[in-house]
Amino acid sequence: MSASAKQNGFTLLELLVALAILSLVALTALNNNTNMIGNAEYLRDKTLAHWVAMNRAANIRLAKKLVDDDGEEGVEVMAERRWSWRVTGKPTPDPDVQLIDIEVWQGNDRKGSSLALLNMYKGKP
Repeated sequence: MSASAKQNGFTLLELLVALAILSLVALTALNNNTNMIGNAEYLRDKTLAHWVAMNRAANIRLAKKLVDDDGEEGVEVMAERRWSWRVTGKPTPDPDVQLIDIEVWQGNDRKGSSLALLNMYKGKP
């Protein structure tokens, strides 16, 4: 083959640059997928916590009394997970109506902010 023959193909440097660019694109896509999975898990947990709060609200509506001053705490299982909840009652300007706050956390610990907070009003029976 003579020195003036035309070369076909890529040089090693061109291949390394192409692989570096492809690696950066792949890492960015992987990072985005990881973030999307984390967000989906957070939204699932938040939705389940809200359902637990809605169940508590339904039980409170069915009860024939207002929430005690000390409130109530408990644990409920939903979607094979444990959820801690706390219900507190607060007075309103109308003595016949009570403001009720329902907070829900995942697991048994109530550290940090709750995943769900539901407010409702209930009148005296």
